[in-house]
Amino acid sequence: MISTRMFQGKDNLSQVLDIRKEVLAETDNITDFYDDFAFNAVLYEDDIPAGTGRLLFKEGKYFIDMLCVRNQFKGFNYEDLLIRLLVRKAVTIGAEKTYMEADQDLQKILENIGFIQETKGKNLMVKEGDVGGGCCGQTK
Repeated sequence: MISTRMFQGKDNLSQVLDIRKEVLAETDNITDFYDDFAFNAVLYEDDIPAGTGRLLFKEGKYFIDMLCVRNQFKGFNYEDLLIRLLVRKAVTIGAEKTYMEADQDLQKILENIGFIQETKGKNLMVKEGDVGGGCCGQTK
């Protein structure tokens, strides 16, 4: 069974940081001062933490970052679900637009959700409003 939980601030970040350490092993930046106030979503498969993503407010915009899914859970479109959950959270707290930097792997997922490229030649993408339609590549 798939479930999700949302955490805000540094309390209860142990599962988030465990996933980040495992997935982002090549980087030293698994936490920063944004974790003091950002929203972190954790996706669970049968009560096992499978992935995480973060929603933060910076430079006057809502950004999704730190999207991580553990290797054994790749291929289930959990990135899609986490992004949709974080966009929905952003909208419920007042965002008109949600931003995310995307490499080529994430760009297709973001486009399926309704993100468009903010500026040609850059990897910043933006989603106006809430998410709609089916999740995880499914359609109505």
